[in-house]
Amino acid sequence: MKKDKSLKDNPAKKVAVLIDGDNASSAKLNDVAELASGYGEVIVKRIYGDWSKTTLSSWKEPAREHSYRLIEALPYVKGKNTTDIALVIDTMDLLNSKNIDIFFIVSSDSDYTPLAQRIREEGVVVIGYGESKSPIAFINSCKKFIYSDREPEKEPKLEKGDTPDVLLQKEVELFDKAYDSAVADGKEEATLSQIGMAMKKIKPKFKTRRYGCKTLGAIYEKLDKYEVIQTGQKGIYNVVRKKNLNK
Repeated sequence: MKKDKSLKDNPAKKVAVLIDGDNASSAKLNDVAELASGYGEVIVKRIYGDWSKTTLSSWKEPAREHSYRLIEALPYVKGKNTTDIALVIDTMDLLNSKNIDIFFIVSSDSDYTPLAQRIREEGVVVIGYGESKSPIAFINSCKKFIYSDREPEKEPKLEKGDTPDVLLQKEVELFDKAYDSAVADGKEEATLSQIGMAMKKIKPKFKTRRYGCKTLGAIYEKLDKYEVIQTGQKGIYNVVRKKNLNK
């Protein structure tokens, strides 16, 4: 099993930040700008909205400070919002230009799910940034999703004598919970990919090296209660709880 490379390994990556001004908070622009710059060179900075609305006026000062362009998206029918359409059109133009390595989409709107899926089909990275209420379909369509309304997770301090093996036994419930979340419809196994997605939701900053392993599969192999089975398909492994053990 190959070790996943960090998205932040290559500072030469070109990043586009596209913000739905109607569906995000201007107070978070500083956070967005800092996060996006960690993934590479931010060459596209755009915020979309109907700037005639007084409710969007709070975006203007932080946009000026961080050098973001305010893209006008006027409604053509009263009560209709064209912001998402304008953002999607620009994103597809950028995607076709082959000049962007990472798209950073700031919104909690499910309407961007097909867009994220389309970008991923081209082999391009999509990072989502939105609230916990964001639809699971949009979250799972992104390579990574960052929650704007959650406090950064702090790793517990290690106590004296806490080796990786000791930590694994102390925190075994974390892996049980991820497995149980990934197993669905009465099945008795789940793929490592499914378990990895469940783990991201439970513990966004999960790191395998904390437990002395290079991969998630190696951790489950280390636990006596699970078996990691090769499916016959390249790179796909299933995790099964041993029959003779209780949950």
